[in-house]
Order: sequence, then structure tokens, then C-alpha cells
Amino acid sequence: MSHSYSIIACLALALASSAAASGADMDSVADSDHRNPISIKRTTDVERSILGRHREDTVKNVPAPHFVVKSANNNFLLAIGGSLNVIMGGDIGNNLYKQDGAAGSFVTNQIPVPSVAGHKGDFFINPFNGYVDLQVTGLAGTPNEISGYIKVGTNGINSSIVLQRAYITYRGFQAGLQLTLMQDKYACQPPTIDPEGPCGELSAAAYEIAYRSKSYGGFRFAAAIDLPSYCSSNGYYRGHDYAKYYGKQVDTSLEQYVPDIPMWVEYSFSEWNRVRFSALIRNFHYRDLVTGKDRYTTGYGLMLSGNLSPVKPLIFYYQVAYGHGIGAYLQDLAGQDFSYVPDDDNPGKMKASPMLGAVGGLTYNATSKLQFNAMFSGSRIWDVADYATAPDSGCNYKYALYGAANCFYQLNSYLQFGLEYLWGRKVTWDKGGANDSRIQAQVAFTF
Repeated sequence: MSHSYSIIACLALALASSAAASGADMDSVADSDHRNPISIKRTTDVERSILGRHREDTVKNVPAPHFVVKSANNNFLLAIGGSLNVIMGGDIGNNLYKQDGAAGSFVTNQIPVPSVAGHKGDFFINPFNGYVDLQVTGLAGTPNEISGYIKVGTNGINSSIVLQRAYITYRGFQAGLQLTLMQDKYACQPPTIDPEGPCGELSAAAYEIAYRSKSYGGFRFAAAIDLPSYCSSNGYYRGHDYAKYYGKQVDTSLEQYVPDIPMWVEYSFSEWNRVRFSALIRNFHYRDLVTGKDRYTTGYGLMLSGNLSPVKPLIFYYQVAYGHGIGAYLQDLAGQDFSYVPDDDNPGKMKASPMLGAVGGLTYNATSKLQFNAMFSGSRIWDVADYATAPDSGCNYKYALYGAANCFYQLNSYLQFGLEYLWGRKVTWDKGGANDSRIQAQVAFTF
């Protein structure tokens, strides 16, 4: 099933569930509701609270839009908002900005190794970091409150517009294109000007149907099914122990029958004092060309994450994730052909590669307008040297490090300024490593 059809199916399922579950409660909205006048007004704290219940309210996202179209009793709200973000800066030590798939994003797996003489710096101005979103919330304040959210924006590289989010939220369920449940939105990092963020965070958007529970004395839980996305070596054996099997021995183009299953349980002591344990189960379907059999291999991921705020202006962030075959979820390894590779000890079979991602950071809110942030991150993969160094490999990657420090000043509710320093290092299996540093500033307008 294509991604387009998958998201339509998810949205249709959510709507059908909504209609079935709400039949008995439809009278919870007064019969006179259709006579409530519609007005356009500035968003108040009440409307922000209603809209915020169904938005991706993360450290990197803007809050609810400044204006809303609403009924007098808040049973209907429509909000259109967005952001225009111009970033300018320069690389020092490498020309990461010029690499395909990087540009304004500080993608450590794209750092050229070794750096090339005459190409160890670059100045840039990048206006391709904007989006527009639309949110509609109906039956607000009733048990059948339902919300739909759509977000489109540039890709950070050129003027191409892409669909970034499209989902429906109803009674704890959320279905559509959204941030995967495996991502801890509040713990994965402090805010950055860099659209990419730390190399070791678990961060991805997925076609997903998820359920998040209410808080029970501070405890919450969640589970989901994701449309799987796999990155494999396409079945080419690169080991040295079985010379007669060298080359293609696995067909990885088979359809996948089992979704990814992320889940978590969390306990919140208070605001910004919380701990979460997450888990991910994956199943990969492929064809063994040596024996002519269909086979399956399992991947998994485990993550500990959370926040700590010993005093109100200071917030700590932490996340440590380890797993086998979780490259589609790990920031620096997403899209690389290393999650599943042939098993060197078993011709015709594949195995999930072990990998690790970690992030630590802090935020200090000096005033209501001035904020300082710092973070450090690392990502690592094992047991893929023969595949990463192959002539047709797309990326020779062993591990990477990422560091960032920045400050943001909120001039008013519309305009924000930022200044940031970034440092990254990529290390390969056989060519050594290389660094890059970036100094950049932003002017962001939100509405």
C-alpha cells in the first residue's frame, strides 16, 4: 500500500470510530448550537488550551495561532497559523551546507570525510524554513471533542512544499501522518535553530494510529502501530567467510505484513519532572535466495528519557536509546542502508544491526523573553563495516557527535531572534573522521 493510500485509510478509520463512538453522546451539544454566532478574534488562554490539547506541543513547535475563528460557546474553532524563519550563518572546517540532504540542517552523517582543501568553509542565507498549519476543533469541551490538523512547509533545502503532518485526534486516539510515538517530544532535545537537531535523538514522522491515556495519578501509557520503513543493504553479502555466497543472496523487496509497534509508560512527578520508558518491536520480511524460503527477522528498541527541573528557570533533558534495526527512527541513521544486513555466519539470512543514540541538554530561562540552551549528543552503529565500506555504499558511517549552544530572545509574540553555535564530528570505518562547526542566526516570524 502506498503512503498516500495509507494515510487516507488511517484518517478514514479515525472518522469511522468517531462516528460510532459518539452516537449516544451527540446530544451533549445543545440543539441551539448552530445559532451561536461565529467571530474572528485574538486567541485567548481558553482557546489556546483547547487547541493545544491536539497540537504537537513540543519544544521546537510554535504555540497555537494568534487568531481563531470560533463559535460563541467554543464548540467550533478554526485556527490558521505558521512561521517564516530566515537563517544565515557559515560553516568552519567543512562545507556541510553544500552536501545533498543537508543545507540548512546540520546533519552530521553528511559531513564530508576527509574534508577537501579549498572547501572548508561556506557562508549561507537560507529562507527555506517556513510552514503553514490549519487546525479545526469541534465539540470542544464535550466528551466527543475532535480535532483535525494539517501542516505543510518547505523542506529546508529549496522552495519545494511538502506535507509534514495530517492527523485526527479523538478520545485519546490520533491517526495520520504525525511524530512517531517512539519520540519523546519533551525530552529529545532543547530548542535549536538547527532544523535537524542532535544526531542521537529518536525523531521521525510516521503514518501511525496511536492511543495515549489520560493521567492516573501521574502515570500515563501509550501504544501505536506504525507503517514500517526499512533501510537494508538490499541483500548483498559483503562478508569474507563464505566466498561462494558473495553478492546477492537475499531479496528485500518483499511486502511487509507486520506494522512497527511502539509503546511507552511514563510517570510525571510535576511539570518538567518526569521519566518515560519506551519500547519498539519491528519485524522484517525478506526472501532467502540460498534456500528459496521466505524469512523474518525481528528488531527492537528500548529508550529511557525524561526531564528534570530542580528550580523553575532550569530544565534538564535526557534520552538514551539502544536497539537492533531501529535506524528508521534514529536521527542520524534514518535513510542509511544499515538497519538490516546479511548475517555473516548464516548465508541467506539477515540480522538487525545494533545501534545507539543518546542526548543530554539543558535550558535556562533567564527571563520571560530570554532563553539559553546547550546540548550534546552521540550516535553509534556496530557490525556493519563490510557494508559501509563497500564501493556502492551510500554512507561510510561508524559514529557521530553533535554539540550545540544557543540563545533566543522573544521580542514580542510575533518575532524571535536567535544565535547558535554548532559542532559536529563524523567518524568512518576506514577513512578516519572530520569535523564541522557552524555559527548561525535566525529571525523567526510566527502568526
